[in-house]
Amino acid sequence: MSRVSIAALAGSAALLLNSQVYAQQAAPGFGSSPTDIVGAQVHDSFATVGQTLYDHGVTVSSSYTAEPAGNPVGGISQGATYAGQVYFGLDIDLGKMLASQAAKDTYVHLAVVDRQGNRLSQYYIGSSIGPQEIWGIQSVHLAVFTLERKFFDGRLDVTVGRSPANIAFLDSPIYCHFMVNSTCGNPALIYFASNFSGFPQATWGGDVKAWLTDKIYLHGGAYEVNPRDADAAWPLGEWSAQHATGAIMPFELGYATTFKNDDLPRHYQVGGWVDRSSYASPLYAENGGFSALNGRPYATLFGRNGVWARFDQMITRPDPNSNRGLTVFGVFMDATSGQPAMSQYYELGLLQQGTFQGRDADTLGFVVNVEKWSNYALNNVRLARAAVGSFTAPSPYMVMMELSYGWQITPAVQLSPNLQAIINPDNFNEPARPNNIPTAFIIGAKLNVDLAKAAGIGAEDLSTHERQQKVF
Repeated sequence: MSRVSIAALAGSAALLLNSQVYAQQAAPGFGSSPTDIVGAQVHDSFATVGQTLYDHGVTVSSSYTAEPAGNPVGGISQGATYAGQVYFGLDIDLGKMLASQAAKDTYVHLAVVDRQGNRLSQYYIGSSIGPQEIWGIQSVHLAVFTLERKFFDGRLDVTVGRSPANIAFLDSPIYCHFMVNSTCGNPALIYFASNFSGFPQATWGGDVKAWLTDKIYLHGGAYEVNPRDADAAWPLGEWSAQHATGAIMPFELGYATTFKNDDLPRHYQVGGWVDRSSYASPLYAENGGFSALNGRPYATLFGRNGVWARFDQMITRPDPNSNRGLTVFGVFMDATSGQPAMSQYYELGLLQQGTFQGRDADTLGFVVNVEKWSNYALNNVRLARAAVGSFTAPSPYMVMMELSYGWQITPAVQLSPNLQAIINPDNFNEPARPNNIPTAFIIGAKLNVDLAKAAGIGAEDLSTHERQQKVF
């Protein structure tokens, strides 16, 4: 059985189990079929196991994500693909597990993913950024293995181990209400102007967050750069530093509130990165000249830096007892040194939580972002085209946008149909293509199934769980 089939089977089983339990909760004891009763019993058994694990310090998380997408118009050709992911995670509270005061506020985090499928941009659109965010290391891979310790009642939080940099920096729970990869999981420029590691590419490193007040914090980190960590042939990543080429150091100053201390929660942040690692020039060849003309490998360079500013702000909240409301968010990023492929990035979006009457968990969102390519990358395309007799100028900008509706079918299942457009798709993957790629229109959907919640072992389902609200 293929890995795609296994993933689909896992998602289908979870949907079936969840739908049966949901039906039982909606009309307990009335018209219940034997299948419904068995499903509820299985759910209760899982819940008992989950509660027992939690009482001993272990919280289980698991999910299945499917992202089919097709481009009926535009791109290099028309077609459709599927990309998917099965996720499994453990969060271990060592203080509770060991019943030790010395281990209080100490946690182990573990996450493994199995990614499958193909991305639409690679086969049919041609752009280097695509409409599906579940892409990268399409195999079973260890994504997180870290040790976290909180000090001073949580005002200082230190995490070390193997982890992608992008789950600690440039992340937001807003971004993955969308499917387009230029927004979810992080603003796209960081991957074209640094060796920032993205999920599930775990690297050695860590971060320290210090809360100066209940709303203002300083945050910094350092992560190894090792190309072997992104190799699908290495399910655990490359634990040796033998192939490391340097390190990247992200940093930020932030202002963050939640519904607990703000009627209209907001996040404002300024930050940047210092990348002291090797990378390939997007233009120049080894030993001089231009790679597009002489065919030599691109020159190896060292060091790139950049800055960012981003925010999200809830601007309407009709009912102070509800989380329904409209949030506006935005990002600006600038690559300040080195030879990046992308020089600037702009993003603006809206997300409405709660749509129609009785649909408090549904969302409606729109996001648009602009990628400004560097002269290095554009000149490489110009030279590659000239070598084949074309003098068509590449567009200096690519614009990506998405309109998405998040339909919360059950507490564990969300389906988000979406419409996307990629205006001026870049052709960096094939720079000698003589003409620009036509604007692509995409029809897609994101299915998220919280397998732990469907089985009754999600953290919020456990009676003794102490909820913590995530900030940046």
